[in-house]
Amino acid sequence: MPNQEPLLPTESSELVPSLQAEASEQKPVVAKKKLPKHIFIVALGATLAIIGLRVGWLVLFSNSVESSETIASTVKPLEVETTLTEKALTLGVTSLSGTVEAVETVTTTSRVMGQIKSLPVQEGDRVKAGQIIAIIDVKDIQAQRNQAAAVISQAQAGVTVATAAQTQALASKSQTEAQLNQAEARQQEAAAKLQEAQAQLADAQLNQRRMTMLRKDGAVSQSQLDAANTQVALIQARIQQVKAGIEQTKRGIEQAKAGVKQAVSQVQQAKAGVEQAVSQVQQAKAGVEQATANLDYGIVKAPFAGVVTKKHTEVGAIAGSGQPLVTLESSDRLRFSVAIPESMMSLVKQGDEVEIQLDALNRSVRGHVNQIIPSANPNSRSFTVKIALKNARNLMPGMFGRMQLPDESHSVMMIPQSALLKRGQLERVYVVGANNIAQLRWVKTGKVRDSKVEIVSGLEQKERIITRNIKQLTDGQHVVLSN
Repeated sequence: MPNQEPLLPTESSELVPSLQAEASEQKPVVAKKKLPKHIFIVALGATLAIIGLRVGWLVLFSNSVESSETIASTVKPLEVETTLTEKALTLGVTSLSGTVEAVETVTTTSRVMGQIKSLPVQEGDRVKAGQIIAIIDVKDIQAQRNQAAAVISQAQAGVTVATAAQTQALASKSQTEAQLNQAEARQQEAAAKLQEAQAQLADAQLNQRRMTMLRKDGAVSQSQLDAANTQVALIQARIQQVKAGIEQTKRGIEQAKAGVKQAVSQVQQAKAGVEQAVSQVQQAKAGVEQATANLDYGIVKAPFAGVVTKKHTEVGAIAGSGQPLVTLESSDRLRFSVAIPESMMSLVKQGDEVEIQLDALNRSVRGHVNQIIPSANPNSRSFTVKIALKNARNLMPGMFGRMQLPDESHSVMMIPQSALLKRGQLERVYVVGANNIAQLRWVKTGKVRDSKVEIVSGLEQKERIITRNIKQLTDGQHVVLSN
């Protein structure tokens, strides 16, 4: 039955006499001057309205006044459970605000230039690792690849020509080296002949001198002397011929050496030509590989599983190299970023287990400190701490959260949340009063810890509060304590 505030006794006791007094005051008064008829009618109507309001109030009051004792006697007692309020020493906490963020955030970009043919994702879509998120037209790159493949054939032909030239140069070098060896051999042979002829000349000249002396003595004939002179002349002529041959051989050796040097240079040039041709082949192959890779870059895939948070372009646009396509954030790996004052940094260590309260989800998640940025913000004198969250279900980057750090201990009153009733922003409990009558009590609450809530005001120590069937209670109702 709804509760109504009783009227004060003084109001009810004075109501009837006042009505009588007002009624007596409404008797017609003989005026010295007769009033206009319409003024009299208005005054009479106002008087009757006042009398009606007073009488209605009296009837309403007589039918509605009920005391707490009347409620207790007419409503059946309700069986409830209770507990005593008491204060306990509680470790204080400081609440720090932070934000849920993705561990991995990447803006995918185009690595080639071309028109966007397909962009099959929308903002908010969840994608898997390796899923296609964009397709770019790469016809121009295909043409470049074909051209690079043609260059390979040309370069390989150049290698063949250069190799043949190198082979020819090596053969020429071998030939000139053989000619040099032959010339040097002829020189050695001529030198031996010269040495032999010079020895023969010495013998012939000795014989010539002896024959000359013997001819003077008449011991030999003139013909014998002439034969000795002829022998000397022949040997001298042969020596001159050998010397001329040696000079010619020397010139041949010099020419052969020059030929060998030229052949060596040709070989080196041919070798360089081969190397250049091979390099051109490698460059052409690299061009084909680059073009092939660029063809693959025409299909952009998600680097990890996550959520598309932003599209930077649309189908039909021309994508340039490095142009953003979509921004992707990891959905499975989330962390909590919070700024911690330097005065509280001693309370946080790498690997610490912490609890994060998320108001949007009305639940908390646990995590561990996995990163402490070792550089303070010079303005706020705070350090950024990253906390890896263990259960990222239903969490989204950008959510607001609070982390609590231990502070000084203090005494607070905590009651079960089951004893608390809420009506909008107001909160109330039922207290068991005298004669086991439930009394409504408005309270002010504080922090919630586990299944209990802190009472800031409205209750005293050792008061018995009702914890079960509170939604069925009315103020002033008799209760039966089951515990």
